[in-house]
Amino acid sequence: MADKKNTTEASEDLDAFEYEEEAELTREDISRLREKLHAERESVKARIERHMAEAMADTDNLPDEMDIATRQSEQAYILRLADKEKKLLREIDHALGKFERGSYGVCEGTGDPIGLKRLELRPWTRYSIEYKEQLEREKGRHR
Repeated sequence: MADKKNTTEASEDLDAFEYEEEAELTREDISRLREKLHAERESVKARIERHMAEAMADTDNLPDEMDIATRQSEQAYILRLADKEKKLLREIDHALGKFERGSYGVCEGTGDPIGLKRLELRPWTRYSIEYKEQLEREKGRHR
């Protein structure tokens, strides 16, 4: 009898957890996530500026062709990093725009709420975990 009660309690706990993940965001959640996005935006912008400054560093004073080739390879790598940061900045800006449209925290694929834990880990996400997994499976099938 105790086992059945524990199983019922565990099931209720699981239901509460699932409900919490699907529950709408509170004003406090939204405010905290918006602040987190703004802070991340500033951090990304600073990294982009740093990458661009590194990439544009003077190469005229390098002594030989090997040093020049190494520096050019480093520059290409740094520019790829900056490009990734720019893509992240676009995602963050898109997420911030969703606050204005009132659609922040809603999966762009299904229209269902995105879980708070996912938003806390990746506040610029566009999709719920379930939909993102579906996209990944479909992508894997097309390869």
